[in-house]
Amino acid sequence: FNKQLEDVAIVELEELKFGVLHGHQVVPWGDKDSLAMWQRKLDVDVLIAGNTHVAKFFEFDGKLFLNPGSMTGALTPFECDVTPSFLLLDVQENKIICFTYSIDDGEMKIKKKEYTKDL
Repeated sequence: FNKQLEDVAIVELEELKFGVLHGHQVVPWGDKDSLAMWQRKLDVDVLIAGNTHVAKFFEFDGKLFLNPGSMTGALTPFECDVTPSFLLLDVQENKIICFTYSIDDGEMKIKKKEYTKDL
């Protein structure tokens, strides 16, 4: 199996259009304005980008931006103390319920946030 993966994927689920990229393309890494540029370029409602290994959920200009973090808590060139985390999304029509799971001080923590796209 020697199939090359694309750098960017666009997926439509329910009433939402998702853009997914690793995140190394975003310079500086994790920068809100640079992420917004990618969101506009891909013309998506939700942008999922990683690379920083830090879980994030934020809205900007009516769009949703997600970073799943790092399930293993892998190190980065800038951070040695990374909290293991991942996201679970419940997508229904134009609404997303996002659960962020993380392990902090040996304890599982779950945060719930919601996003609704204006129709």
